[in-house]
Order: sequence, then C-alpha cells, then structure tokens
Amino acid sequence: MKKILVIDDDQDILALVKHTLSREFEVTFAEYIADAEALISRNEFDLIVLDEILPDGLGSELCQRIKNTTGKEALPVIMLTQRKELKDKLNAFDAGADDYISKPFEPLELLARVHARLRVINGSTSSTLEREDLKLEVTAQSLHLVSESGTEEEVALTPIEFKILYHLAKEEGVVRSRSELLETVWGKNQNVIDRTVDQHVSKLRKKIENSRLTVKSLHKKGYLLALND
Repeated sequence: MKKILVIDDDQDILALVKHTLSREFEVTFAEYIADAEALISRNEFDLIVLDEILPDGLGSELCQRIKNTTGKEALPVIMLTQRKELKDKLNAFDAGADDYISKPFEPLELLARVHARLRVINGSTSSTLEREDLKLEVTAQSLHLVSESGTEEEVALTPIEFKILYHLAKEEGVVRSRSELLETVWGKNQNVIDRTVDQHVSKLRKKIENSRLTVKSLHKKGYLLALND
C-alpha cells in the first residue's frame, strides 16, 4: 500500500482527505511543518499533499526544501490550498510542486490527481478501471461499454453519475450507503438530501442497462455494483 503524508491544520479538510484516500493508501497526517519534516526524515513516503498556509510556515518553502534534499527530489508534492491566484500557483510550481489543487476541492479530483502522480512515478500511463464490460477512464471521467468483440461504445454520463459509478466500481460488490455517497461525491456541508442520490442512481442505472452490471439497491443499506440478474 502506497504511503501518503498529508500536511494541513484544517480539521475538516483532514477528515475529508482521510475519507477520500484511506481506502486505497496508508495516510499519515501532520499539522506543523516541523512535525512533517521529522516524519519525512524517518519514513519513505510515496506522495505528499501539502497546504500552503501552516501554523509554523509556508508549504511552498517546505516543498522547496524537500525537492532540494538528496534522495527526495522525485517525491511528488501536491499543493492543496485555498489560494487561487495565478501568482500563488506559479510560486508553488517554482518551489517544485508537481500539482496544485484549490480548496474547496472535489474528492474524486484529488483521488484522480494522486493516482496520476503515482502513475508517473511508476512509469504507467493507464488511468482505466475495468469491471466486466464497463471501462471507466478516470482522468477523463468517461465510460465505455465494451462488447464481446472488443468494440467500445461511449455511454454519456454526467460528472455526478460518473463519480457515483466510480465509487461503486472501485470495490465491486461493496455496499455504499447514501450518506457515504453524499459525502464522497458532493462533499461535506452541501445542501443535498438522500433523495438526490436515489434520483442520480436511477438515471445511471438506465444508462448502463445494456451492461452485465447494474446498480442494485439494498433496503436501508445503500447501493452496490453487481451482476445484472
């Protein structure tokens, strides 16, 4: 399991990042630059998610020190910050950041960016998740239905529908509750009700009705991706 260090002092952000990444990665957290540097010196991390404004300094300055440390030059750093100005982004990239995401952020986007950075390090260009005859292109957020002959037909999904399908497809057969989908797809503090999830799932189910898979409902439990009976 890949190891990720998240450096941020916002508890709500830390909770959301943990919820987004901890299923696939071993995630360690630090709120201070001093603590982060101690962790980096003692551990081998595969990627760092870093805020710019921290209680004891600037994330970009930490990023620059990491990139100037022998043996850490290739360690990917994703800046995750409330700063949205072009000058802030340029400053981060000048410091050696590999990617930049502004808050508030889409959890799926963060996950996709993490996967993309790790694929670069591992020398892989694939960003595809395949389940039976469904082929999800994660970075492009597109879906194709693959026939027995190997031909592919694109299925037009809205961004929300794709996110729901992706989270169900990541662990096929695992039940996802409505509240879990609400938080993962829409994010925290969004004025969205459970019924909204049902409506999007209903539309998604119709769009993949020709697939061997479907989205099944379990009473009072949630949804899962499973073989179409």
